[in-house]
Amino acid sequence: MERRMQKILDKLVKSLQVDTDILDANGMVVASSDKARIGHLGNIAEGLADEDDKAIFIDSYKTYMKFTVDKLTYILVMEGTNRVIRNYCLLMVSLLETQLENSVRKLDKEEVMRRILLDQLGELELRELVQDYKLELGLPRCVYVIRTRGIEADQVYQMLQKAFPGSNEDMLILIDGMTVSLVKAVSMETEEEELMQLAESIDRSILSQTSVKACIGVGGIKENFFRLQESYEEASKAIEVGKVYNAHNRIYMYSSLLLERFLHEVPLHLCERYSKGLFVKEYKKLLTGEMLETIDKFFENSLNLSETARQLFIHRNTLVYRLDKIQKVMGLDLRNFHHAVTFKIMMMLRDRYTWEV
Repeated sequence: MERRMQKILDKLVKSLQVDTDILDANGMVVASSDKARIGHLGNIAEGLADEDDKAIFIDSYKTYMKFTVDKLTYILVMEGTNRVIRNYCLLMVSLLETQLENSVRKLDKEEVMRRILLDQLGELELRELVQDYKLELGLPRCVYVIRTRGIEADQVYQMLQKAFPGSNEDMLILIDGMTVSLVKAVSMETEEEELMQLAESIDRSILSQTSVKACIGVGGIKENFFRLQESYEEASKAIEVGKVYNAHNRIYMYSSLLLERFLHEVPLHLCERYSKGLFVKEYKKLLTGEMLETIDKFFENSLNLSETARQLFIHRNTLVYRLDKIQKVMGLDLRNFHHAVTFKIMMMLRDRYTWEV
């Protein structure tokens, strides 16, 4: 509320050129023509507390006027005491009440949640809205971000509303033309596997009912309402990072992308240096599609030779031959954990560089 009040005051004072403060019921300056005064206690004229709203009171070369917005009392203070100043007070209070009341009425619960996720509310404003809409503060929640490739978010939103019709616990929010967010009530003991299962269920529903291929990011569980924006940022970051290093997936969990998030912070020029220096002509010739599939499956099975060969439908000796070939050309024995990690990081740096360019 106070942030919107300041924006309105800035426009009015620019035209009127009058030194002006707005105080809350406790006398704290919440908006001012001089922003240095915000947060300090102002002087409330004696006897003003007993006056009705819209009553004008003059004291110490200043003009005071009480007004109310959304059941909250404020006091407008203007420098000067003449008739012009009194008329300015009446005009400014009328404009403040009209614009602020309209602004408050326009915010339905979904819009409030959208602004919370996008970090568009100040702390005081957030606390007021949480109280107004009776949102449960202490309920743990997790944020899912569903991002489409085109302007298809409304289609996905309409479909998901049937599964998540909205309540004080779960809320579905249309963020923009490409993004839908689900704020899901959970417990602090909820396992990552359960969160992933819900994401997979959402993905299947979207694909079967709309044919839209969306990416889903899963943020962390937050213990109170005021940290929801962190979970939204985590879910969005999971999509951003996951698409670079796991392009074949469509569901990304922030907590499972620790290495990917770390490498994503590596400057691009370093990724380029390693990519060009390590993947020379001989390496490119070796790393065919079949060889990369073999390596991915080997890593997926925690360097287990027998299980990897079984899943690839090849003889164990064939797998050993391919790994020996990598060791001969690159000097890395992928059966050795340290060498396997080195190779994995090299490939991820290459992925980052090729994605950016």
